[in-house]
Parts: sequence; C-alpha cells; structure tokens
Amino acid sequence: MRLTEYKNQNNTKLPMSPRYMMYCRKSSESDERQIQSLPDQITNLTSLIKQRGVDLIGEPLQEQRTAKVPGRPVFGKLVQMIEDGDVNIIVLLNPSRLSRNTVDTGRIIYLMDQGKLLEVVTPYQSFRNNPSDKFMLNLLCTQAKLENDNKSVNVTEALKLKAERGVFPGKARPGYRNNHEKPQGLRDISPHPVYFSLMRKLFDLALTGNYSVEALMREAKILGIRSTKSGKPIVKSWMHRILRDPFYTGRFIYNGKLYQGQHQAMLTDAEFNLLQDILDGRSKARLQKHDFALNGIMKCGECHYCITAQEHKKKYKNGTEQIFGYYSCTKKGEIKCSQPYISTSKLEGQFSSDLSQFEIEDKEFIDWAYEALDETKDKYQEVNKTSSEALQSALDGVNRRIDNLIALKISPENDGSLLSDSEFADRKRELMMEKEQITRQLAQANSNGDEWSEIAKDSFEFALLAKERFETGDSEDKKVIFKAVGLNPILLDQKLEYQPRFVFMKIKEGTETTNGGNDPLEPKNSLSNREDLKNYLKSSLWCRGEDLNLHGLPR
Repeated sequence: MRLTEYKNQNNTKLPMSPRYMMYCRKSSESDERQIQSLPDQITNLTSLIKQRGVDLIGEPLQEQRTAKVPGRPVFGKLVQMIEDGDVNIIVLLNPSRLSRNTVDTGRIIYLMDQGKLLEVVTPYQSFRNNPSDKFMLNLLCTQAKLENDNKSVNVTEALKLKAERGVFPGKARPGYRNNHEKPQGLRDISPHPVYFSLMRKLFDLALTGNYSVEALMREAKILGIRSTKSGKPIVKSWMHRILRDPFYTGRFIYNGKLYQGQHQAMLTDAEFNLLQDILDGRSKARLQKHDFALNGIMKCGECHYCITAQEHKKKYKNGTEQIFGYYSCTKKGEIKCSQPYISTSKLEGQFSSDLSQFEIEDKEFIDWAYEALDETKDKYQEVNKTSSEALQSALDGVNRRIDNLIALKISPENDGSLLSDSEFADRKRELMMEKEQITRQLAQANSNGDEWSEIAKDSFEFALLAKERFETGDSEDKKVIFKAVGLNPILLDQKLEYQPRFVFMKIKEGTETTNGGNDPLEPKNSLSNREDLKNYLKSSLWCRGEDLNLHGLPR
C-alpha cells in the first residue's frame, strides 16, 4: 500500500444511533415511601424526552423492588437489552433509582467501559462515557448505598434500644396488637380486645395434652385466629412457633437474646414449661414404633438415661401368640446400668394405686369444698392486694434507680471518674435482673387473684375421675393424667417414684387431716368431718398459690 493511501483511509468508527429507554423504580419498602410514585416518574421523564426531541424504543420499564441488593428482574432485563445493543441510553429520575449496591453499579460502569452504554440521562444532569462522568455516576450510586447503610445502622440501634425498654421491635404475636395510634417512640404492644381471650382458649386446649399440633391448628381456624403478618389462617409451622414462643410469658427473643417485655403475659412460667414438656413428650413418642402411655417420660434412677418401652411377642406350640409390653432403661451411659425391666401392667398398676391417695370418691365432697373455697376468697384477695401493692412499690423503686443510673452516666459532669463504662454495665445488669424478678412476681400476684380457687376446683373435678379414667382410658388419657399429677418421674428397682404436684399433695394432706389417712376424701355425713374439711381448705395451705397451674386438666 502506498503512503498516500494511508492518509486517505478513514479508520473512524461509525457513531451508534441513540436508542433511549426509560427506567422507573419505586421500592415497596418503608424507607423509600417518600420517592415519587411510578406514574409521577413517567410523567416527569416524558417531558424530558419531549425536550430532547427523541423517542423511546419501547414502553417504559417499571419496577417495584429495592435496589439495595442485586437481583432485580426488570433491571436485569434492561442490562440484557444494553448487552444486545437494543438500548444505549438510559433515562431515569436520579442515579439512586438505578443502583444502591456495588454489584449493579459496577455492571453499569462496565457497560460504559465496553462502549455499549453511551449515556445515563436524568432531569438535572447527564453522565456520558468519559472518565469524569463515570466517576461522578459511581460516586452518586455509592452515596445512595452509604445512605442506606447509615439508615440500617440507625434502625438497628433504635430497635435494640426499643428491646431494652421491654417493647418487642416487631409484629405482635397472635392475641396481641401493635399500638400504632401512639406517637412514634412510644408505641408498644397490648392484648388484642378480641383475640387475646381466644388465644388463651387455644393454649388451654394445648395444656390438656389431648391435642396434636394439627388439631390445634384446626381449632385456631374455628376460633378465627389468624396470622398477624399475612392475615391468613395459621399453618402448622407457625403453630409450632407459637407453642414454643416465650412471647406469651411476657418475654421475647430479639437477636438471639431473651428480653423481659412490658406486654401482658398470657401464660405463667409454670404453664409454659408444662406446655414444653407436653410437646417434648409428643415428639419423643413419635420416634417410637409402639404406643405406650408412659414412654419417653421417665428417667432411670440409676444412670439417669431415658426409660423406653418395647413389645415382646411370645409364640406357643399351638400356633397362638401373646404380646407383652415392658419398660426398661436404654442403658446408653458409659457406666453399666443394672436396672431390670418392668412389665407395662405392673408399672401402670403402681401409678393407679398411687392415684388412690389423690382420689375423691363422692361428688358431695366437691360441693362442700366449693363452699369452703368461696368463703375464703375475699380473705385471700385482700392478702393478694397487699402483696401486689408491695411488689409494685418495689418495682417503682427499681425503675427510679435505673433512671438515676442512666442520668448519672449521661451527665456532662461524668468524665468516667464518677461512673466507668464497666461499672455502668454491671450495675445496670443487676438492676435489670432485679426488675425482671419483681415483674414476674407482680404478674403472678396479679394473675392469681381468685384464680387459685378456680384451679383448686378444677383439681377436685380432676381427682374425682382421674383413677377411673387412668384405668379405663387409652394411652393418651393415661399420659395426660400421669403428666398432670407427677413431676420428675424416675424408675428405680422396678418402683415408680415422682414428685406430686402441689394441689395433689394438698388433697393427700386433706385426706390425712379429715380422715386420718385411712380413706379417700368424702364427707362421711359427719358434721365434725365437714367442718374440719372447711377449716383445712380455708387454711393458708391452699392460699399459697404455689404451682397451682392446672389449666386444661382432663376431666
């Protein structure tokens, strides 16, 4: 090729024809509610397009997704159109509509580096494919990310402080409501005027031990209880979470930490623990092949491992067979366990015999017991009121000490010499623990009210039928009765040992007081016996309120 031919050759590339596409985005999240709606964005950008005298290659792309994370489908479609050469100029409201994360920002800048994206146009400025404009576009998108990051830090800190104040920083659980009508910063959680009592009914059913999770789910649907998040009927997985949630005891879990809440408790600690025992017992029972009433409930008295139940089939020469059931230690410990097995009939017979100690044979006794309990109700309520007032005064005192401690910490005069950070943290932890303990005691005192007499009545009704039902009921009936009567059962040397619950100890003591311990409780048609019975029931033994949590006992 001659030298003159090099001078005449034109090596410049032909300019790309502008191909415009409008991109509008509005996040559905609360932190961007101030952003204009999609129709408003389209109106503003349409006037900009007309000023330039150009046309779009298609309908505006609209998206309602946050730009804080990658993965927006409409944005992905826009990028693909640029990759394919269908679009080379983007029109949008401002750079933050395009990206608020480093991944998508990098994709846009790289498309410019490749020469596939010529310009990003906004009503106030344009960013062309040159170093200074690309730097500015990257800076504005990064600034949008910084704003999001700062908001995230501030929101996280605010939610943590809210949790420390005892307010659950989230959607209230079924049975409760968020008080959105209060000013921001003072919003809390209170019982729902309708669903609180319905949820309590649902828990009463669960505490009987007669309902599976699926059955409770159906009962919730019948009661009209719905998820506070979706408004839909409660599904099985959510029902599991509800039954395991300490929120209903007046506490809540936030970021893996258990906080004492300000909201009213629906369950006492004893009720919640009993419910967990019932649920754990059910889950263990499902792991077994056979349905034994006391399976997975007892521990071995020697090695403390679980007692399990098994079946043994014995075949006879005449072709018949007989099935025997027995309980034995799993013997999984390192120490060799010497405990023998015990037959199902012998073990259940022991417990049935024990039930005689807690048995009430005559319905007439219950009528007399009710009369005695009603006579002492006013006396107990007066004592309970005095106790509540004393606890409330103690709680007010702890709150004042917490306020004074915080005031000292943030005082301008405190340079660290008056109160160091470690001293503040230690003292605050002590006061918060003291506050939690008093709050629990106060909640129990307030909830006991006349509840103790109602629970005592429930226990009498239960004791009237417990022995008969245990002997004639199915395995589920036997399991519920066993759990209702005894705590911490162990099997040692073929003998069943357990700690009777408080109310049944009182029935046993009542037997010894009124009848000399010879017969089950009954009036005996003796005026002196009846008066002894009344005096016993009106004594402080029944008014202690200790472990009187038998909601939902089977009858």
